[in-house]
Amino acid sequence: MGRPKEIKDGVRLSVVLSKQHAERVKLMALRMSTQEGRQITVSEAIRMAIEAVYPIPKNQMNLFD
Repeated sequence: MGRPKEIKDGVRLSVVLSKQHAERVKLMALRMSTQEGRQITVSEAIRMAIEAVYPIPKNQMNLFD
């Protein structure tokens, strides 16, 4: 039951989805809320999906040390 991540340098983006897809995301957010025992907003669910698909790479300069 973790809390949502605090974003310090946040930037607002806009995403356009079909009505059907938006309803699906809303349903999944509700299901995740039930599983985690806390309220997960649609925005947080979208943020989690984006972070899973497009992770921020770790400092790759350390690969050559």
